[in-house]
Amino acid sequence: MLNKRDLNHLLIKVSATHRRRSSYEFMKHDLTAGQPRMLNYIYGHNGCIQREIAAACHLEPASVTSVLNSMEKSGLIEKKQVMGDKRALEVWLTEKGFEKKKTVDEIFMAMADECFKGFSEEEKLLAENFLTRIFNNMINGEQEAVKFDEKII
Repeated sequence: MLNKRDLNHLLIKVSATHRRRSSYEFMKHDLTAGQPRMLNYIYGHNGCIQREIAAACHLEPASVTSVLNSMEKSGLIEKKQVMGDKRALEVWLTEKGFEKKKTVDEIFMAMADECFKGFSEEEKLLAENFLTRIFNNMINGEQEAVKFDEKII
């Protein structure tokens, strides 16, 4: 039976390898590490504002601004001022952005095929359940840590 240290090490190895493999595939298509996640979110929420992207992607607003600026320079998105709020900007995918979203989907499908090669459908469902639970535990732990830190400060 694996101990907690072994499980943690395995999670780190899987995460790092997946990130490295995905990043390599994205780089082939001129996409940086943060762009695919934002393309996915914007695709489903075209016209959203940066604050929404940061919350949904669990990123700091400054990080979102940086990635969106590079996406704008690459012609993947365009920003438009929100009526009545000079500080807020809506984010819209361009035609090129929609095409890159298709590429991202293809890469994610290929990565899933690679990750779950040799798994039965039942095993894939179990993995999805376990990974979702792990993710939710991590998000809840993160929120609790932030609440604790806010009390200290």
